[in-house]
Amino acid sequence: MSSPERIASAHQAGPDVIVLDLVKFVAESDKPAAREKVAESLSSAKAGGAEVYVQIEPALMLADLRAAIWPGVSGVVVSRAESADQIAQIDATITALEGERGLLPGSVEIVASLETAPGNHSGFEIATASPRIYALTLGRADLIMDLRPEPSGEIHLMQYLMQRLVTIARAAGKTPLGAWWRHPDRGLLATPANTLAAARRGRAIGFKGSFCVLDNQVAPLNDGFTPTGAEADAAHSIQRAYLDATESGTIAAVSHDGRILTTDIVRQYANVAALSEAIATREMFKTAAVEGLPVPVP
Repeated sequence: MSSPERIASAHQAGPDVIVLDLVKFVAESDKPAAREKVAESLSSAKAGGAEVYVQIEPALMLADLRAAIWPGVSGVVVSRAESADQIAQIDATITALEGERGLLPGSVEIVASLETAPGNHSGFEIATASPRIYALTLGRADLIMDLRPEPSGEIHLMQYLMQRLVTIARAAGKTPLGAWWRHPDRGLLATPANTLAAARRGRAIGFKGSFCVLDNQVAPLNDGFTPTGAEADAAHSIQRAYLDATESGTIAAVSHDGRILTTDIVRQYANVAALSEAIATREMFKTAAVEGLPVPVP
């Protein structure tokens, strides 16, 4: 929020979501002024069809939420989320502000960032503390500082914590967000090529998208989390083959191209096809927003 020029140009990178930060990259002395700019920044941030979230700090919850909750905001990212009680307080404050400022009740979502040891320990409780919780993510840099780094620059728990976060999120019916970064990549240091590799690794273990810091990281993340054309075609082909073979209702498993297809396996391919279609719709929406054309919200 310290750079109006960057906010105004952020949509040019093609992100699905833009996060207006009140926590990580704002000096303490600048935070009051940054909060004042949120409402006026929403329209420029949304110019490319992106949803807009605001990153808030629990220790400054009331001030940050009063700055963040305005018509046009889609949600908040809770930095250093640590407990279910904390999320419940944030939910209640958002509910009051929705009513006060004319937002549709329940429309503002929450993404909880688990950036500390207590936050990760309470992951499932946090994920289920409010119906507003849309997603969970893992704050890698802050978590390393909380748990202490190893000489290699990694922490031996990171792979476990990423996989655990995916499991917790899916068990709670939420979306896991993250990418599988490798040393020395983090935030401002990751190249586009390494960002693409991190996105592909993240998608492979179950993440559905990721945050980034730099404009040139957006396209690699979008690419890495999008099924390829071949994957989408294969998913549709397998769905059709299974539906055709089981249409009679007397067959549960089907042999197709040297493998056995069951309902559970086909469901995974259906998810790939649905994701591909949802991404295509979102891209159409962003293009139309840039061109000033009316399209339905995806």
